[in-house]
Amino acid sequence: MKRSDLFEQVKQDFANEFDINVDELGKDFLAISAVLTTYNYSLLIRLNAIKNNTWPGGSDIETLLIVGSDKLGRLPFPAASGIYTCETTATQGTTEISKGTRFKFNDYVYESLDDVNPGDDIQLRALTPGTESLLAIDDILMAEAPLISAQDTIKVKSIDTAPSDSEDIDDYRQDVVNSFTLRPNGGNASDYILWASDVSDIRTVYPYAANGEAGKIKVYCEGVSQFQPGAAKIDEVIEAIKYDSEGVGRVLVDLFDFITDEYIVPVQISDVNIVLNGGNLGQQAQAEQIVKDYLYNIRPYLPTLNKTRDPEKDTISQQGIIKALSDGGITFGSLIIKIKPLGGLETTVTQYKIGDADDPSKYGEIGVLETLTIN
Repeated sequence: MKRSDLFEQVKQDFANEFDINVDELGKDFLAISAVLTTYNYSLLIRLNAIKNNTWPGGSDIETLLIVGSDKLGRLPFPAASGIYTCETTATQGTTEISKGTRFKFNDYVYESLDDVNPGDDIQLRALTPGTESLLAIDDILMAEAPLISAQDTIKVKSIDTAPSDSEDIDDYRQDVVNSFTLRPNGGNASDYILWASDVSDIRTVYPYAANGEAGKIKVYCEGVSQFQPGAAKIDEVIEAIKYDSEGVGRVLVDLFDFITDEYIVPVQISDVNIVLNGGNLGQQAQAEQIVKDYLYNIRPYLPTLNKTRDPEKDTISQQGIIKALSDGGITFGSLIIKIKPLGGLETTVTQYKIGDADDPSKYGEIGVLETLTIN
């Protein structure tokens, strides 16, 4: 409620009490109404703050962190630096490349972790945490200061530890909410989601009964944003599912052999190709972000977890995208959605249900929007 609305309500209450028109209230009553409005409005703000902070889904950040730390036993995952093994090339002499030697790639600096002989592999850690400093295999780095017995350039040989970004506060909030709303059920869908929430860079998982394998569960792992979980991250999910935080095996998972390592796989998320035609080319980047935000909230329906299906949450629809673009101020005349299911052919549709629990070919399917043409 706005302060002005509350002021009008207080004046109307006085008028009703004395059975007169609001316009007949004298200056004294107007002054009293203003004082009462200020007092009650302050009280209303405080009560709303208390109400919102009773549930982590709508609480302020400070309350969310306090509740999350207690319930999850952790704060949001911080950004982590990547660690890489690089090849060095010896020249003349035997002077070691000392620990702490710094190398650069573009604007980012990487530091060696140990003393190494020239010609041996060297391990580096990025000084800037997060995926912004990610290196690729065969990238070339330059030493900040000339090396004595080795070439000044080194080449990335392997990514030993992939970097990760800090956990988005909305993803953390969802984990906290899940810790209250999802109950442990001895191997039900909610258990896998709760277990996986202890792994950084994993947004959530989608457990399905494995098609054609009685008594087996297949778990699809979704990374945060566009992060594609690699083998190392999948191994972390496997550990989180099989063992608790103290390293003790989960009895029911082990006893009934619900899951095998090869049945924990990453969700495939494809890049979205957005074609913006007409006079809207200046809105291309904005339109792309709006559509990506829309798609980020379209996720599979799990009948073992959700009692009722909400079509707006698991269906990519022409109507939903049009609304998102319109709300974002994008002007256009028409919109064409082309869907390319995993392993399938591209087809034009008005809506498409992802991760269909009734269709094994769509299990864990998220990255299906191939082309979006806006005219």
